[in-house]
Amino acid sequence: MASQTCDTTYYPERRRSLRTPYRTPVRYFSASLNGSGLVKDISSYGMFMETRVPPNIGDQIRIAFLLRNSKHPMDIEGEIARMAQYGVGVKFLWP
Repeated sequence: MASQTCDTTYYPERRRSLRTPYRTPVRYFSASLNGSGLVKDISSYGMFMETRVPPNIGDQIRIAFLLRNSKHPMDIEGEIARMAQYGVGVKFLWP
């Protein structure tokens, strides 16, 4: 039986700001794909979005979701920065 090892290598944090756990439904739209998911965490620079049909890395998307205690939806442009098993990391594209 082969032994399993756990990689305990330390990787420095690359994010510019801390992400805050945040759960809310999200819709996204791109040139080739429309879908929905769930925001898992968010910062001023990006968010992680759980989705079953993820866009590709580098795709630019439009994201719509509601912040707590808000009646007006957020409408943000983003770019898919990384893929994970259950979703994608999105980098916000601020003007």
